Amino acid sequence: MMGRPTWLAAGVVVGVGGTIWAEQRVRRRLRRVVDRLTPAHVAGEAAGSARQVGARVRVAVATGREERSRREAELWDRLRDEPVRPGPAAAMVSATAPATANGAGNHPPASRRRRRDPR
Repeated sequence: MMGRPTWLAAGVVVGVGGTIWAEQRVRRRLRRVVDRLTPAHVAGEAAGSARQVGARVRVAVATGREERSRREAELWDRLRDEPVRPGPAAAMVSATAPATANGAGNHPPASRRRRRDPR
């Protein structure tokens, strides 16, 4: 008959001990979360994130500029290496774009321009 009260007492002790342990663990975690949600901490985290984003943007822009310069140099080298070959495109451009001394370009004279209907 002594076995049942012993097991009952052991169960109560383990249950109470587990409850106390779980409660302490929850309180510790809750304290950490509350400490992390203070306005000063949140502001510090936001500032740190903004600095990281700014640094990443600066690196991305610098990388893009370097790549642009590299590609531009590559294209200029390729253009220098290719011989100039007059072809149908060159003839078409010279026929459609007459050289003008005043730099007027391909625009028709003012007398030939279409006027908008005033309505």
